[in-house]
Amino acid sequence: MHSAPNRSANLVARVIQDVWNTGRVHELDRILAAGYVRHGRIRDTSIHALKESILLARSAFPDLQTSIEHIVTEGDLVASHWRSAGTHRGSFYDLPMTPKTVEITGMTFSRLADGQIIEEWENWDHTDLFASLGVVNLGVA
Repeated sequence: MHSAPNRSANLVARVIQDVWNTGRVHELDRILAAGYVRHGRIRDTSIHALKESILLARSAFPDLQTSIEHIVTEGDLVASHWRSAGTHRGSFYDLPMTPKTVEITGMTFSRLADGQIIEEWENWDHTDLFASLGVVNLGVA
């Protein structure tokens, strides 16, 4: 039997394995709570906006694979440090395909309640991604 922290870490890992790495965004309906909010650099987003973001990323980088480098649980929080890599094979924010392979890292703090993720704080450097694609300043938030 898994302890509560392991179950929490496994749930967060499922978002990477079952959704980001496959594009099966419908899986989020079971993993995320109905009032889920993701806090980003500029604005907060909903489940719907997260699904759109995943589909956009997978369309532009169809071989996108993300792995968890570190994961730590404390109380109702799970902190994950992740690494994503993929090949730019489709349009991305009006940027035509470059066939370049990119790699980014980031961190997400997830808050859980009743077996679901209810809130997340995500941080990654967007400039790393666009610089890898040869774009100095795209002005994307």
